[in-house]
Amino acid sequence: MPRRSFLPLAVLTLLAGCGTGTTASPSATPSPAQDKAHVFQAVKADCMKTKGFRYVAHVDRPKLSEQDTQPFDYATEKAERAKRGLGIASSYLDSRANPDEGDDPNLAIILDLSPAQQSAYKKAQENCDVQAVRQVTGKNVTSWSDWYGQADETLRRLWKRELDGDPKLVELASAMGDCLTGKGYRVTSTNPVAMREWVVQMAQSNFRGNQKTMTSNGDGGAFRPLDLSPDEARRRLSKEIKLALDDLECGKQFYPAYLPKSTELERQVNEDFGI
Repeated sequence: MPRRSFLPLAVLTLLAGCGTGTTASPSATPSPAQDKAHVFQAVKADCMKTKGFRYVAHVDRPKLSEQDTQPFDYATEKAERAKRGLGIASSYLDSRANPDEGDDPNLAIILDLSPAQQSAYKKAQENCDVQAVRQVTGKNVTSWSDWYGQADETLRRLWKRELDGDPKLVELASAMGDCLTGKGYRVTSTNPVAMREWVVQMAQSNFRGNQKTMTSNGDGGAFRPLDLSPDEARRRLSKEIKLALDDLECGKQFYPAYLPKSTELERQVNEDFGI
């Protein structure tokens, strides 16, 4: 089983080289035991076929219930962060070393199309995604942005109620914020969810000026480092590693209490929306 990623899934969908892809035959009949993400992909592949396009059923990452759910281990996490930081800069380097690793097979299909065909393909994708979401989950969505927006809104509502409303997590998050402030970092909010997202936002700021918005394949606004030489990416990785280790040191009491609850809420929402 893959090691549970420390980054939230909302971030994992935006990073280069972080997904572990699995594929299913487009013509296979989904069984009741299949999770909604795989059922969704089979329905989408059939829809794309009716529109005259080839599409390979593909799930970008393992379902949360299939990931390593071992308790948070400080020593293991520290070793991982000392090597890869938070996985942002290192994913850029990994994508250079292994450009095809974990790639969506449909990217090659799209690249073989003319610009006009690519535009038609993407419109068909969005239409089929909307159709699949409605059929598989019963959610009334109208577009990619509406689909991901509804899921994000639902998750954040649950986070606010279940995590920011947990007195123990509030206490631990406040102590973590004090620790980070003592290390010279600027912390504007110590709510549990804000503290969890703080380190990701800080790591992304390491790439300010090297980012763009990507809207293909339903990902919505995506952060991704661009046009960096390997030497520059390694320099930024060193900075990211220091940030990741400081964050871990200050959050060594917070994260073991926060992550199991956060992961379970993400699993529930992803399952509900077929993501």
